[in-house]
Amino acid sequence: NIQDDVVEEFMEDTVKPKVKKKKKRKEGIIGCLYIDVIKQSFDDSLVLGVYIHRTDKLKTDLMVSHPMVKVHVVDEVTGQYVKKEDSHRHVSSFYEQENIEHILPIITQPFDFKKHKITVPEWEEQIIFNERFGYFLHDDDESPRVMLFFEILDFISMEEARTNVSVDRHERGFRKIAWAFLKLVGTNGVLNVDTKLRLQLYCPPPRAKKLPQTVEVFQWWSKFPRNKYASTLYVTVKGLKPPEHVDPSIRSMMALQQERGSTSYSELNTEMTNKTSAQILESKSENIKWSRIPGQVCRIPNKPMQSFRGGQMGCFTLRFSHDGRALAAACADRDAFPIIIYEIPCGKVLASFNGHLSVVYDLCWSRDDNGLLTASSDGTVRVWNVERLQSFAHKTLPHPSFVYSAQFHPQAQSLVVTGGYDGVLRVWDVDIQDVNGELLQEFDGHKTFINTLCFDPEGSRMFSADNSGLIIVWGTKVVSGSRHGPTNQWSIEREIKEADLNGIPINSLEVHPNGRRLLIHAKDSVLRVMDLRILAVKKYIGATNYKERINSTFTPCGSFIFSGSEDGLAYVWNSETGDQVAVYSELCYTSALRAVAFHPHENMVAFCSFGQNQPIHLYLYDRKVAQVEVESLRGLSRSEYLDSRTGRNSSEVMTFQTPSATSMDRFSSTARVSLKMQRVKQKLDSVLVKIQMIRFNKTNFDAVVSLYEYRANRSDELSIRRGDVIHVLYKDNDSWWFGRLVSGQEGYFPASYKKKKVKRSEVPSALPQAPSSDHEMSSASSRRRRPLPRLGQANGAFDGGPN
Repeated sequence: NIQDDVVEEFMEDTVKPKVKKKKKRKEGIIGCLYIDVIKQSFDDSLVLGVYIHRTDKLKTDLMVSHPMVKVHVVDEVTGQYVKKEDSHRHVSSFYEQENIEHILPIITQPFDFKKHKITVPEWEEQIIFNERFGYFLHDDDESPRVMLFFEILDFISMEEARTNVSVDRHERGFRKIAWAFLKLVGTNGVLNVDTKLRLQLYCPPPRAKKLPQTVEVFQWWSKFPRNKYASTLYVTVKGLKPPEHVDPSIRSMMALQQERGSTSYSELNTEMTNKTSAQILESKSENIKWSRIPGQVCRIPNKPMQSFRGGQMGCFTLRFSHDGRALAAACADRDAFPIIIYEIPCGKVLASFNGHLSVVYDLCWSRDDNGLLTASSDGTVRVWNVERLQSFAHKTLPHPSFVYSAQFHPQAQSLVVTGGYDGVLRVWDVDIQDVNGELLQEFDGHKTFINTLCFDPEGSRMFSADNSGLIIVWGTKVVSGSRHGPTNQWSIEREIKEADLNGIPINSLEVHPNGRRLLIHAKDSVLRVMDLRILAVKKYIGATNYKERINSTFTPCGSFIFSGSEDGLAYVWNSETGDQVAVYSELCYTSALRAVAFHPHENMVAFCSFGQNQPIHLYLYDRKVAQVEVESLRGLSRSEYLDSRTGRNSSEVMTFQTPSATSMDRFSSTARVSLKMQRVKQKLDSVLVKIQMIRFNKTNFDAVVSLYEYRANRSDELSIRRGDVIHVLYKDNDSWWFGRLVSGQEGYFPASYKKKKVKRSEVPSALPQAPSSDHEMSSASSRRRRPLPRLGQANGAFDGGPN
């Protein structure tokens, strides 16, 4: 519903009650005191600033294509423009003559519908009247009673201007669309400043004629009935401290700015360098030494590092830059959807990009981290210049419907691929001067809306997934120098129709760092990793996701999978074995945990949630925290420690907690674990001994061939290569077997990595036929799947220490 003018309640005269003279005298005293308070509350160095935000949707009119707002400062008593406090002062223009005694109106820049691809004007422009702010707020007989009038105008054609002779010469070039008004001081003494206001718009009187020596819009307000226009205008009036120095420009934009025609290239270059490059170079000059060595297995972060305030409605998604120096967060306020850039690791806000009118679903950094791509349900994809930290979008790619995903091509960052509600993949060239880029090609293939897309590391293949569970693999090699364009040879390579995913929306896709596996996050509470060579699928259970858009991600080493969940928790799995290894239960999110992002060079993870006042949490791996738990485990006897690693039970899942737990809490926790493990040991002793005797009395063992390469994560695991023959000595469970290589090395390996059984005649003679029973028994008994760790719980994935 369109609200009435927010200040209209202060503008209607109220019926004055009959009071005694004594009371009137008191009111006069109070009025004088009120005026003194106003005089004291505003610094004389402040000038009047009027910020024009935007309107709601205007009436559809084919003749309106680039509206603007004209601001008048009028004295309510005289009906004329307000007189300057000092006639020699330049208030509206740098080139005002001394004989101009009144404050002239100022007009905003036109908002071009065709250029911006939108019919809701958003000027977001600051207008400065170089006059003392307090001068406009006095409410006495000697000072003007200031009203601001806002006219929404548009250009008209030359033919219309020539025929419209009834209008004054200086007004003949404009079409009047609507107008609004604002009293800076209401009749009840309330100041309508320092806050965003929503003003009711009114239609210009159809037959009103401008009288000479009058302000036309004031005549509309004072002498004509007000017919409401079906829209409103958003403005903010406040005192501003004028800049000490304003660089000259080709066209003066304010009363403090001088015009200067020609500027040398060196001057322009110096100006741009001083404004934009100084702070960026300063932040990048320091080399940060990350704790994780390139190629090293990631550690699961176990210590809260920082919490950032997102938007008023939280954050929908986030992404680390490739160099790890910045974190982009798609936040949401009540009436805006800013993209906030945080500096890592200090957490300082580097920039806030405003412009999107609805939820931002996807973020993507360019390869050099100088550009950021954002996809929104407002029907636009925007490219932001992070290098210069420009607050406005560098490119705006218009779409006919909601956009859910957008990605830079890994090898050609001038190419952008987008997908959304209409089920069409679009390829854009953003390396051109046009602010809207160039649409190169559209690809069909999906029958419903596209939720996500991603590339492999080389950019030779792209994967897209939709709301019906269909995944399409595209060949996306870029052919440079082709006369038919870089995307001429793009085509569908394969359609993946997994039976379990039929009709189930897919939230996100991500390619494993080795490029051979695909992480699929669907709305059935099951994460899947698909081998792209044979399309075999491994499933990961634990997180809840049936309704919301939630994503999951690989760690940079590919060893772990992090995922959000609708219960507000974060879950971690070993990507090789499928074991759930950690749960973050102390994040305190009251709504679904939407997005997870793992740092590319540090053992750091970021979480966010979309809900009222939900923060962004950063966790970091701390070896000291892990060592505290190691010491607590060493307090157990060896048999208790070994038995504590027996079997994975959902009731034994330990979760991350804050490091503020007292030593007494740790002692009681360790005692509970110890007692529980003793009870388990008593129940299993009689069974385990018999089973082990039966298994190890066998002399015939199977030999298998490994299907994939596997690198050991623990000291009791085997590192195997594809094609290795493994002599199976002991089958611990369905996931882990104990075996021996031809070289004599023994250890555990994933059972799913075996290819087939090998005949005894094919087994190399160097392979022993029977293991040492004592050694086998000790190794087998010590290999057990451990429960999920608390914050700092000893774990091979956490501290790389002994198992």
